Amino acid sequence: MGEENKEIRGKLLTNLEKTRSEFRQIIASLEPDDLKRMSLNPGWTNGEVLAHMTFGMMIAVPLMPITRFWGRLPRGSSKWFAWLLNSLTGPFNWVNAMGARGQGKVFGFHRFEILYDRAHFSILRQMRASKDDEWSNGMYYPTRWDANFAEFMTVEMVIRYAITHFEFHAKQIAR
Repeated sequence: MGEENKEIRGKLLTNLEKTRSEFRQIIASLEPDDLKRMSLNPGWTNGEVLAHMTFGMMIAVPLMPITRFWGRLPRGSSKWFAWLLNSLTGPFNWVNAMGARGQGKVFGFHRFEILYDRAHFSILRQMRASKDDEWSNGMYYPTRWDANFAEFMTVEMVIRYAITHFEFHAKQIAR
């Protein structure tokens, strides 16, 4: 493994561990009734934001192998796929919101921790399994789905997305 890739992976591992620790701190700082409390994200409760944060980590799990797959193909080959996904933004947003709303109402702290940890450890496994030459490969992404998606994202950027998504929403938990 090249020294630059070791350094990048080390920083990503550190930041992933930091988000996991912060997620647990957030949960530890809340009482069960706080899940129903309105968050700093208008229209969402704390429980819904926690569910969405968990989903942000979970979505990175399938995105990594998808990105690795498309990264083996010619660079422009995934443009049509990103276009198709962008055309499905309305249904995606509805499912994304309804999933968070439902999970925010029925999941408790323990379930959030289990799901978050599963996604976290799966990302770590995939990072270990990724070859150095795959980190700069990538694919086009549906930028209408999330403001944190870049038009073209590499495997490394997908991992950074999970971290950035967490950091953005962690600020929205009301105490």
